[in-house]
Amino acid sequence: MKRIQADSISLARNNQGLTLVEVMMTLLIFATVLAVINNVFFTTQNLYSSTSQRANMQMNARTGMGVMMTEIRAAGCDPTEMGLVAIVRATQDTVRVRSDLNGDGAITTAEPSEDVMYFYNPGNETVYRNSGAGAAAMIPNVSSMNFAYFDENNQPLTPLPLSAARAALVRSVEISITSETPKGGELNTSTRIGLRNVGG
Repeated sequence: MKRIQADSISLARNNQGLTLVEVMMTLLIFATVLAVINNVFFTTQNLYSSTSQRANMQMNARTGMGVMMTEIRAAGCDPTEMGLVAIVRATQDTVRVRSDLNGDGAITTAEPSEDVMYFYNPGNETVYRNSGAGAAAMIPNVSSMNFAYFDENNQPLTPLPLSAARAALVRSVEISITSETPKGGELNTSTRIGLRNVGG
């Protein structure tokens, strides 16, 4: 009988469950693990978002730069020798070029336009392309854009804006674009474009 009572007391002690201290320690450990997981998740999410935004901005800048390179490189194309002026306007934030792409002896503004202007609007931080039919936004989120002009000896042409006589000496154009990410980071893109159809 005494053995049965001893077994009952031992069983009762084993079924008492967790103490308040044990419950609190378990909750504390669980909360710590959850906080670490939560921190890793949001850090990864922010990194992905930042990388994605930067990649999109880089793609926009490179796409826009590619269009500018193609049209500026063709400036001065004059197969009928009508005395075409390659660079009509050359300032720090604007360049306007002409070319007779179809060789008909006339400048047309139907796409692909033969009279194109690129300019930067600092008010809304956007680079625009105007083909004669009105300005169209091309590269957004641009904090600065600069054009520089060089002669056949690779010397910079100044002062800007270039006069008609100085613009006729341009043999290459350098474009520098700085884009700003929503979180304040910067992305710099630059290129130098040689003019194929001017000079000897």
